[in-house]
Amino acid sequence: MKFEVAPFEYIPSKSVLKKLKIVPSKERLTAAAGLGTILEIFDQSGLKESFVRCLPTRNSHRSIGSYKIALNMLCGFIHGFDCLDDFDHLDEEHALKALFDEKSPASRTMGDFLRDFSEENLLNLNRFLSYMGWSLFHSLEKNLPEEYKPRNACLDIDSTDHPQSGNKIEGVAWNYKNHWCLDSQVVFDQMGLCRGFDLREGNTKSGVGADWLLDQVFSDGKRQVERKFEGKTFLRGDSAYCKQDVMKVAVQRGVLFSLTAHDGVTGWKDEISKEGLSWTPWVYTQGELAWASEKGKELPQIELARFYWTPSWSEKEGKKLVFPIIVKRTLNRQRFEEIRQRNVQLRLIQDDGYLKEDPYDYYAVVTNFPLDLIYERSLSIAEERKIKRYSLQEVMEFHAKRGNMENFIREEKYGYDLKHFPCLRMNANRAYGLLSMVAHNLLRWVSLMMSPERPHFSKKLRKRFVFHAGKIVKTARQVYLQIVEHGYREVMSLRETWGFKSEKVPLQCSSA
Repeated sequence: MKFEVAPFEYIPSKSVLKKLKIVPSKERLTAAAGLGTILEIFDQSGLKESFVRCLPTRNSHRSIGSYKIALNMLCGFIHGFDCLDDFDHLDEEHALKALFDEKSPASRTMGDFLRDFSEENLLNLNRFLSYMGWSLFHSLEKNLPEEYKPRNACLDIDSTDHPQSGNKIEGVAWNYKNHWCLDSQVVFDQMGLCRGFDLREGNTKSGVGADWLLDQVFSDGKRQVERKFEGKTFLRGDSAYCKQDVMKVAVQRGVLFSLTAHDGVTGWKDEISKEGLSWTPWVYTQGELAWASEKGKELPQIELARFYWTPSWSEKEGKKLVFPIIVKRTLNRQRFEEIRQRNVQLRLIQDDGYLKEDPYDYYAVVTNFPLDLIYERSLSIAEERKIKRYSLQEVMEFHAKRGNMENFIREEKYGYDLKHFPCLRMNANRAYGLLSMVAHNLLRWVSLMMSPERPHFSKKLRKRFVFHAGKIVKTARQVYLQIVEHGYREVMSLRETWGFKSEKVPLQCSSA
């Protein structure tokens, strides 16, 4: 079918839609009736006092107070605001005006509030983020069904860039991707709760400053020995974090880590040519074999080996730490066929350029996991025998799950609009990012509690719990919020999950 291009002209035609007449109303309506319940959860969560201590004080007699301004900021992130200017339209949400006693700050006030954050306020807010993460994590351990309880804390650290368009924003610079940007370093656990956030200059190298961020993330009151013998706290990172300060923090805190091995740091590519490694085949499960058979696909041919590496910096300090490096090699079938067709004898160990004639792709992980090796089972210390031992394949499978963090980084950028930052000052943008992660943790906890089998991200969560039409009714010195029936069921189920008691609503004010 071909269409002729012609100038657009509006021509009325008969419509299949029922004609609706649009009329104005002076009634106090809201489009986000569920927002108050989520704010109420945070306000009564026991986190309030610690949160207030992180905020800058505002002494003006006209100010509504730091805590109320911060709650309004959390409202914006939960609602899905794109910039500070959106706060000028917050007074149109009559449900929030009723919650805050008709007082809602303007966008200019929000900007001034962010610029009030000092270095000490930012450090305390980052500590609060870690404290909030551990608190919500323990809440999930206690309240989720048995099959969804997070029995171990697996923390992932990574960095990402935030492209900016302004030239006067403090800290923007060209990074290695040729992006004009700011850069952030963030820590998430496997449940999607943020444990730490650090906004940095755009040309900051990945991994810089990871030691202090991780040190405060693991400040949960546990001693090194306690955490080490529990074996329930883990850290994962890419090759940018295969460095001295990160390993030191993990060892000092008793954390089990797996980091992608950096060849410049460990020299593992040269070591595997010298060690004469003993390779063991990857063991596929029956489910994986059945899937491959059903799909008519051939599973990759993978083999694992390990050797031990002593960092030079530990020898200089007289400690001589020893870490296993686990190497995975995967047969590259295309390269194998090219070499075979050229009739070249395959050799795994060759002096110069052996990788060019090697049909395998290599990947290595440095770790401090206690490995399940025969000669280590003879340890005489009773406590050492209680430590869980891991096979080489278990460590590699565990490390591969690090990729899930990319979903949470994408959520951070697009769900809470941290792809861009609104202020010119770096500290103001740091405060903006930290407050957004507080809102993220709150919504993520709601998502996990309501749908632990398949938790929603912010877009769907807002549609389910926040964006409900409502009407404010004031009568007999009481304020009521009437909402649609399906929204009422969702909001009440959320309140019951948190533990709020049901209230009896007068019949004349009920929307159900």
